Amino acid sequence: MGPMTEQLIDVLDQLATVLESDGATHWSQWMRKARAHLMNSDYYGIEYLLSAYGGMGSLNDLVLGQSCIDGIFSWKPGHIELNEKFNALRSEAAALARAIKHAQG
Repeated sequence: MGPMTEQLIDVLDQLATVLESDGATHWSQWMRKARAHLMNSDYYGIEYLLSAYGGMGSLNDLVLGQSCIDGIFSWKPGHIELNEKFNALRSEAAALARAIKHAQG
């Protein structure tokens, strides 16, 4: 396993934790599944991860820190920092996955 893959695995761990902290279980499970493939040296983890990006309802569309109580929308405390961290990790994961894919030819 190369250093970029090790870095990506770490980023996926962090990303899953951030997603879980906001109740985004679908996407946290997606990151953990991609991570599991990579941990087993299965290149499919790269393709699987990249399939989360792009299109309607994709990881790119996700905004964390929202709540709706009794039909009233509100932002959770710390939503700005949460989304900044999420966006940075989401971008880093995509960049690493694309770099690994490119290196594989």
